[in-house]
Amino acid sequence: MPVIEHDMLFPAEPEKVYALIRRVDEFPRYADAVQSVVPLDERTYRWTVHANGMQFHWDVAIVQEDPPRGLKWESRSGIRNTGRYRLTPARGGTRVQLTIEYHLHNRLLDKTVGRVAKPIVHHISEQAFQRIRQRLLEEARGQDGPSENHT
Repeated sequence: MPVIEHDMLFPAEPEKVYALIRRVDEFPRYADAVQSVVPLDERTYRWTVHANGMQFHWDVAIVQEDPPRGLKWESRSGIRNTGRYRLTPARGGTRVQLTIEYHLHNRLLDKTVGRVAKPIVHHISEQAFQRIRQRLLEEARGQDGPSENHT
């Protein structure tokens, strides 16, 4: 079963980082390949992703929440997968670890999906993590008040 892992340090406390990650329907703002994330109910979302010239759709349900330490989800349609965000306080902010596991019943399909999906999901998660990190940095600068610019 292919496993994709990614982690990054975010410059904010876990509560703030968790709040951004939990707003699942805002992920199209963070990753270009994510065309839409439509809430179906409080915990279930329909994702539409465009990658490698193809469009993919799947439904995901959040199955466990432990704010601000993390959350888990499972797919409800499409390729069977589970995922988890783990947030831990760290020097300078919060370390976020993302793990996604694909559950396929065919060894050849496992290898094929792993080869195709891993770089796509890594790119999407890297871009999303970078943009969320940037948003947190911008918010922190805004809280510091306007900078004085003497010319």
